[in-house]
Amino acid sequence: MGPRFTRYTVASLTATGITQLVLWVLYSQASVGALTASTIGFAAGALPHFVMIRWWAWGQRGRPRLTRQVVGYLVVTALGGLVSVGLTTLADALVGPMIDDRGSRTLVLNLAYVLGGLPVFVAKFALLDRLFGQPESDSARPTSVRAAKPVAPGTTSP
Repeated sequence: MGPRFTRYTVASLTATGITQLVLWVLYSQASVGALTASTIGFAAGALPHFVMIRWWAWGQRGRPRLTRQVVGYLVVTALGGLVSVGLTTLADALVGPMIDDRGSRTLVLNLAYVLGGLPVFVAKFALLDRLFGQPESDSARPTSVRAAKPVAPGTTSP
């Protein structure tokens, strides 16, 4: 695996850790519902994830293409988030009647959230690599022009 994928993985694990912590606190300690807790947790991890992958994983700096990157990131991340939040909510609906202990249900929800993110992890990397890894537009890139060898009048070049 390349260094970009490794940095993406570290950023994703960090964001997942933030998400899981927020989900756990809101669901187990504040008694917030699964849908709300996983959605807030997802949002809490998404902002640092964007910053880490843009600046660290893909080495993007400055404002050029920032709007395009933010919108693209939001779309790709929201699709992945919908899967994770949906599976978390479904897991709560399925295990809620079977498990009375809120701490145990919180563990099940955290596992459902993480497992829901695994199937889209590589797909997200591929889409984000296209978004952040593309060079500036062709007109913004400097072009190199190769000059012809000078030839003295009346002679031919080899």
